[in-house]
Amino acid sequence: MIGAVEASSTDIYEAVIALSRLIAGRTDLRSLLSGVGEALRRIVRFNHIGMSLYDPNGNVMQKHILEAPGNPVITSVQLPIDEDPAGWVWLNQQPLVISTSETRWPEAVRLARDLGIGTTVLVPLTAGDNRLGAFGFSSVTPLDPSPAELTFLERVASEFAVAVESFLARQAAIRERDRLQTLFDITNALVSKLSPDELVSTISAQLSRVIPHEFSVLMLRDETGRLEMVALHFTGAQLFDKEQSHIDPEGMPSAEALATGKPVLVPDVELAHYAAPEYRRFVELGCKSACSVPLVTSNGTLGTLEIARTTRDVWTDEDVDFLVQVARQIAIAVENALSYRQLQEMKERLATEKLYLEDEIRLDYNNGNMVGEGAAFQSVLKGVQIVAPTDATVLILGETGTGKELVARAIHELSSRSRGSFVKVNCAAIPGSLLESELFGHEKGSFTGAVAQKIGRFELAHQGTLFLDEIGEMPLELQPKLLRAIQDQEFERVGGNRTIRTDVRFVAATNRDLKAMVDENRFRTDLYYRLHVFPLNVPPLRERREDIPLLTRYFVQRHAQRMDRKIERIPTQAMERLTNYDWPGNIRELQNVIERSVILSKGPDIHLAMPEVIERSSPAAARGPGSDVSDAKERARILQALKEAKGIAGGPNGAAARLGLKRTTLQSRMRKYNIGRLYQ
Repeated sequence: MIGAVEASSTDIYEAVIALSRLIAGRTDLRSLLSGVGEALRRIVRFNHIGMSLYDPNGNVMQKHILEAPGNPVITSVQLPIDEDPAGWVWLNQQPLVISTSETRWPEAVRLARDLGIGTTVLVPLTAGDNRLGAFGFSSVTPLDPSPAELTFLERVASEFAVAVESFLARQAAIRERDRLQTLFDITNALVSKLSPDELVSTISAQLSRVIPHEFSVLMLRDETGRLEMVALHFTGAQLFDKEQSHIDPEGMPSAEALATGKPVLVPDVELAHYAAPEYRRFVELGCKSACSVPLVTSNGTLGTLEIARTTRDVWTDEDVDFLVQVARQIAIAVENALSYRQLQEMKERLATEKLYLEDEIRLDYNNGNMVGEGAAFQSVLKGVQIVAPTDATVLILGETGTGKELVARAIHELSSRSRGSFVKVNCAAIPGSLLESELFGHEKGSFTGAVAQKIGRFELAHQGTLFLDEIGEMPLELQPKLLRAIQDQEFERVGGNRTIRTDVRFVAATNRDLKAMVDENRFRTDLYYRLHVFPLNVPPLRERREDIPLLTRYFVQRHAQRMDRKIERIPTQAMERLTNYDWPGNIRELQNVIERSVILSKGPDIHLAMPEVIERSSPAAARGPGSDVSDAKERARILQALKEAKGIAGGPNGAAARLGLKRTTLQSRMRKYNIGRLYQ
């Protein structure tokens, strides 16, 4: 025998019998080697006994070596199959004896020489058709085994291979059991009502039992294709904090995983291949290997599950396959959660829209179609028809009561968004402290009294039009957030950190001089110019007197029908009074006057029930004694002012300014006193 110790045939027979007994019931490779070494030491002299098992994951031979007492300790050695003599034995299924003069495997020979090993004898470790690896001895003294001795070693190896195969099968069954149990536990976690952070922590803790790793990250893709870090978990020390920013996946393994829909392994990080700054930071923190697994569903790829290690341990095919199964489960749960959240938000938005529309109906917002035929009114209509189809931001300017909201509604109805919602926000009617929540919504618990999540008007107006009435009353501190929402079509709810994107057309209105407010630093310049894309000036009613008869008849008919009154005629004198009145409250004032008059009228003729209209628009003869004298004095004053102003009525040096009147008021009085057009 090899290095014979004067063993008899009986000793050899007893050693073979003892081999089966000593390896039976052993539960790990080291104890198996110890058993076979104990049986063979009676008949074989060796310094080390061991085996090399083929590892398909790295295409390497993994050595398991048991050293005899007093000999150099050899730790686990792993060599590529073409650099290891055990690999040659595994491939060719032939025994092999090598010495330190061998040249085919320089790295293996160098390791043997460093340990003082002179000869290594290797035989195939094969159970039936299952090639496991190689089995053998090493000795510090030269050996020259005969063919019969090698045949004996092959027989020993075949007996030993059965035990190794059984052990490996048992280990594979245990791993499969652990993976199935882990998958079951992960499934249970996914159906529980956990937050994303708690969910990923639970999943990562379960995963670490079968796939060792240091941290895991759940990344979801947003509408722009960027990735948001939704959850982060460390199995050990926390290496960095979770970030709320959205990351561009370009230059990261995640980009490849998202593009191909397949997992991407990075067994050894390469900064040259993945040059993204975020990826570089992971490397600097000690990340040495990683696996990026896409979250794929039937509707597309939602994001990635990132598993990272601070070691260069091999990622086996079983590891990757298992991660794909886990990612598939996570993807379904995430998709369901996102769908549920969208349904909840849609449900809340519909409920809020219903309440909003009911409020609008109760407020009787629909004042009917726009009425008018005059040149000033037609100019407004032309502007509406030009800008409505463009989706451009519109700023409606005009005095209070001129019908700016009707113009905004006309723009919405003539646009491609007419099927969407028209949502109105009166910036002057809502306290500044509540306006942000009203516009952008808030999350539950974001402030005292926020007992539930609220959807803001920006979300309600998605794919529709948002009308910001009285924009000049917007608090200065809220204007930057409004500017961002208008420019980028995105915002965050009060108390929230999730960016919400919308598709909204903006129409604003004001009765204030925004340019003057900008000059006085009471309104942001950038917001003013962002709103001032297409300004529309709605003229006051006193500048469109030709439309007053039309408007009067419309309001009389409308209110009479609503109150079940029969108003058949508007007296000429009443119409003249209405036409001659300056209407400081514009159309709103006219509507109120007509409504009150319809209420108080007893017969088929309408009776004007507004003293100020009668007093200011009645002929001089109807105002009693002494009125002619007053009219004469006022006429003389107007003529004198016009003379001093050289016939100019408006402007800073015009007659109106000299008399302390508005230009339109002066023109009305000139018509009243029959002062010629020369002075207009």
